[in-house]
Amino acid sequence: MNVMKWVCTVAVLGSIMMGCQYYEDYRMKKGTADVREETAEMMRAYRVCLQRYEGEPPKAKEHCASYTQSLREVEIRREIVR
Repeated sequence: MNVMKWVCTVAVLGSIMMGCQYYEDYRMKKGTADVREETAEMMRAYRVCLQRYEGEPPKAKEHCASYTQSLREVEIRREIVR
């Protein structure tokens, strides 16, 4: 009877540990996907900004600079996630 309890306990603990590993993998993949999605959204917004000020480079530089800064920050976070 004690052997059966021990086997059940080991099986439960093994299942929990496997679940933790799968959850960690999920978190890593989710984090990477979130960063990629954020980068894509920023790039779309940056392109719209550049198109808006296409004929006026000084205004484009002034108004679109925040996007380049945000993209750099996202890139830094991407490196941290890896």
